[in-house]
Amino acid sequence: MLISEVARRSGASQKAIRLYEARGLLATVPRINRYRHYSEQDLNLVLLIRQALVLGFRLADVAALRRDDGSIDWDQVQALLASRQHAVRAELARLRQLDTALADLRAEVALLAADGHRGPLDACLAQGACVAA
Repeated sequence: MLISEVARRSGASQKAIRLYEARGLLATVPRINRYRHYSEQDLNLVLLIRQALVLGFRLADVAALRRDDGSIDWDQVQALLASRQHAVRAELARLRQLDTALADLRAEVALLAADGHRGPLDACLAQGACVAA
């Protein structure tokens, strides 16, 4: 299939597909009458690359998954996915802690506001004399 067909079926631009080939993510694509002719396997690789990019991987990460013979090292794929999942879970835990801290602070501020407490920021704003630190 021609590059236009791969682009249409994968959602990748023709420029991106050529970049994947230039970076070694796709094996050298045979040419017939100056036109590249891609296989279903090439299309599947383009789809895999696009999915990896959506998941936050870099092209260099994907390139490292190819063996010298051009095949995919599926054990390495599993390891990379596990590593990324671990990082995402750690980030989720950090974000949950941040969310809890923000909720606690909002509750504290709501209590202060309800009691009519005025802090230094209120006085600063009222006087128009706030200075950035």
